[in-house]
Order: sequence, then C-alpha cells, then structure tokens
Amino acid sequence: MKTLDYIVNDHVGVLTFNRPKAHNAIDETMIGELGDTLTHIESNADLRALILTGVGKSFIAGGDISMIDKGLEQPYKFFHLHDLLTKIGLRLERLSIPVIAAINGAAYGGGLELALACDMRIMADTAKLGLPEAGLGVIPGAGGTARLPRIIGRERAFLMEMTGEPISADEAFRIGLVGKVTTQEKVLDASHQLARKICAKAPLAISTIKRTIVNSENMPLEGAIDYCQYAALLLGTTQDAREGMRAFLEKRAPVWKGK
Repeated sequence: MKTLDYIVNDHVGVLTFNRPKAHNAIDETMIGELGDTLTHIESNADLRALILTGVGKSFIAGGDISMIDKGLEQPYKFFHLHDLLTKIGLRLERLSIPVIAAINGAAYGGGLELALACDMRIMADTAKLGLPEAGLGVIPGAGGTARLPRIIGRERAFLMEMTGEPISADEAFRIGLVGKVTTQEKVLDASHQLARKICAKAPLAISTIKRTIVNSENMPLEGAIDYCQYAALLLGTTQDAREGMRAFLEKRAPVWKGK
C-alpha cells in the first residue's frame, strides 16, 4: 500500500505523507518511496518548489516504533534503513529548489528531523514539535541533533532533546524554528502562497540563493562573502539577469527562461 502521494501543479510539487492510521509514522515502505520520489523530483527541471505535508492531524509522528524495535535486533538492516532516511534529509537540502514543510500536525522524532532538513517551515497553530528519542534510549540520529542547534541555538536544542518535551507552534515561532504559524485549515494554502511568490522570481536566482546560503553557512565570514560574490557575478551573465533588468526598465513582468 502506498504511503506517499505526489502531485505537481504549475511548477510546484506537493509530497504528502499518507499513513493516517499510523499518524504518518515512517516505516520501511515510506523510506523506500521517499527515496524513489526524490529521484523523480531531482530529475524534473520544470519544478520550482516542493512542499511536504501530511494527511490528517499529523505531519509525521516519528519513526514506526515496531520497525525500530525489530530493527535493533537486525543491526545491519536497521543501519541501512537509518542511513537511507538520513540521506533523504541531505537530498532535500541539496535540491536546487526551495523545500517548504507545511507542518499540518504533530511532527515528532524523524518527522521533525525531515522538517528541519527543509528550507522553510509553516506550522499549524494546533501542531506540536518534539524530539522524544532520549526517553526511548536513543537520540535523533537522522540529522536532527546536528541541524537543530544551528537553527535555534545550542541551549534550546539541549532543552528540546534532553527533556523530550514537545513545544507549541507559538514557542516554535518565538525561537525561530518555524517561519509562520497559521490555522490547520490554512497551512497548506499558506505554503502554496509562499511557493507561488518564489516561483514568480527568476529560477536561477532562487537556486543560487539556496546554494550560497547552504554552502556558505559554515565558512569563515570573509570566505563566505567571496563565495557569494562569485556566485552573484556568474548569475549576472545569464539571460534571466538581463531579462530582469530590461523588464524593470520597461515596466513589465519578466519572462524567465531559466538560462
């Protein structure tokens, strides 16, 4: 049975986690389908933005505990599945297009880790976020422990991971973990609105912004500035850069070619 739905409309892809009876918990099938879907997304040059969301009242409630419990008895298989999930987060970060997590409901454990790998997060006001792994004798090992302190700072990351206590949407917004909070009914619409705003801009500029922010994040400041300047100068040689300037001067909407 499929655990994901994936559609594309007007340059925007929507990937929906669809295991509502299990609160969209990540199982072996979902990991495989995520990998296959990402391969398709990576090869689609017409895509301008990607939205991740869930069916029902959960985004992803975490890893399927029965899968994890069985996996611990088969460490090699468990490592393989865990490695695949970790690489899915890296692949989301490395996509040339922006990825938006439309957090419609609970995002715990591996679900929050996938949301952390997205570029932007919009959250329903009724949703909760948490990393409860320490209470199960493990840690968030699919990138969450590395990404969370880079987003909200070390002390807040300690609190979330060491206590395992979930946080509200208001708190997530206050500490910078999500960029916007809205109602559950509007979270997907808000994500589409954001995606459409992004799609109206030059696609090469958007992909270059993502690449420069991600790649320069851990560089020394001077090196990061040099890297971003070089990327800006290269972008200035494109047809879209010339089109953007001409459209501004001619007071018309630009027609982007992605070249």
